[in-house]
Amino acid sequence: MLKDLLISHPTPENMHIIRTSRDSRTNLALSSRNAYLSSEELEVAPVLYQALSAAKEGFKEDGITGEELIERATGLVEEAIAKSNVGLRVDYFEVFDKETFEPVRGAMDGREVVVAGAVWVGKTRLIDNLLLGWEM
Repeated sequence: MLKDLLISHPTPENMHIIRTSRDSRTNLALSSRNAYLSSEELEVAPVLYQALSAAKEGFKEDGITGEELIERATGLVEEAIAKSNVGLRVDYFEVFDKETFEPVRGAMDGREVVVAGAVWVGKTRLIDNLLLGWEM
């Protein structure tokens, strides 16, 4: 049954990528999880999108690696952690190949990838991703 539901091993052929709906003011991905955020946490929550956007900007640089994109995203959240008192922490950031879903560590060299991440804002885990090198 799990195989039929495509849960165990999704492939590009059986996945349908759609645009992420976002708050027009903050770019926070719209999710039912956002209801758990306090007003103070809602102010900090857009840091996830900002971190992914920093990776997207870095993607434009010649010779940049997957490791460097992850470092940029993580570094931006770590800066926000130092300034915040809402219990912000990094869960993960990763760069995945668009076709194979394998992590990308070396040079981007025109690859089409997805940068994904998750952060904890208080007791709420937020997830998001951006497409790098391709559009829908």
